[in-house]
Amino acid sequence: MERPRCERKGTLPHPATYALTWDLLSGRVTKFFCDEHAQNARPQPDHISKLIGWNPDPAAVEED
Repeated sequence: MERPRCERKGTLPHPATYALTWDLLSGRVTKFFCDEHAQNARPQPDHISKLIGWNPDPAAVEED
């Protein structure tokens, strides 16, 4: 699995730092955005989560 990229339309690929989630009638939709593009996302998301780290090897993740 690759590091998430900013999903803002019309931009060059670059790393995402936030996960924005909208609660729609059809269900939840989550998209990834960078710092700059997350601030002016429209419509405003219902939930904002900051991505604090990324481990490219899922087998290396330790569970408690």
